[in-house]
Amino acid sequence: MANATQSKWQAERMQPAISQRLKKTMVQGELAHAYLFAGPSGSGKKALAQWMALRLFCEQPQAGEPDGTCSECQRILSGNHPDVVTAAPEGRQIKVDTIRRLKAEFTKSGVEGSQKLFIIEDAEKMTTSAANSLLKFIEEPLPGIYILLLTTNKSAVLPTIRSRTQIIELQPLPKKILKEMLDQAEIPVGLQSIALGLTDSTARIKEWMEDDWLNQAVQAVMQWYKECGRADLVAFVTVQTTLLKVAGDREKQGLILDLMALIWRDTLMVANGADEVDDLHFNDQLTMIKEIAQHYRLDQLLKVSELTLETRHLMDQNISFQNTAEQLSLRIINVLQR
Repeated sequence: MANATQSKWQAERMQPAISQRLKKTMVQGELAHAYLFAGPSGSGKKALAQWMALRLFCEQPQAGEPDGTCSECQRILSGNHPDVVTAAPEGRQIKVDTIRRLKAEFTKSGVEGSQKLFIIEDAEKMTTSAANSLLKFIEEPLPGIYILLLTTNKSAVLPTIRSRTQIIELQPLPKKILKEMLDQAEIPVGLQSIALGLTDSTARIKEWMEDDWLNQAVQAVMQWYKECGRADLVAFVTVQTTLLKVAGDREKQGLILDLMALIWRDTLMVANGADEVDDLHFNDQLTMIKEIAQHYRLDQLLKVSELTLETRHLMDQNISFQNTAEQLSLRIINVLQR
């Protein structure tokens, strides 16, 4: 976020009721020492955490809001405040060594004041050892120490951690707000509806837009879809010649499979009579989707959609993306040729 005004807008716009509740709590000096922000990706957990950091350290808050211009706010916004410490997974987990480094910081008083704020992202990824290591410091908080745990999966956080924090549940953002945020980020309208079929996180969508990856991935999947829709075995070859080029790592491979499932889901919806933009994702390709939907029986399209949804299970079994996509292509063509 570029400035506190934008941070304030994000926190209040994304989660207005929770923002107001936290604001009142902080004004009254009743802030708990540990919170668990639980909500889906993109629901505003980081925005709320940053707003709390700004409010805690701002030198001259105005009407309960950080001013965003003082030196404390500026250092928080740039990620350089010594008393705001963030931890995140290294790889797939938050390991005990990361928590030990945090614990060493816990024992120190604030570098420049009497407060310290610790933000632990993806808290559900703490190993059991890491969570147990953190537990003592949540049970015996030092004055002026605050801990924010952020998670998309509350149930995956150790129960003893959950029981010692105040849990704040964040709701998914309304599509209208998500669209406004994507408009601000200058995400093309045609890609917005597709991206929102995959995630509610504007941050993730922005990452997918880097180096034009999302657009290239959509184009590759559309080529494959068109060939499958003709029951053309060239779709099998397209996996290697086209799809593999945009499926660089495991996350992107999973996203390619999700795009495949999404386009066939749209096809099934159209075959069932859906023609509303709000119900579909590949709106720019509606003419092609209608042609394919009208060419096959409903039971065939239902089976194809089911096949695409099964691919994630194959990836979880460590079957390679290429084998998964090639086998999917052959199975779709076999269904459509019946």
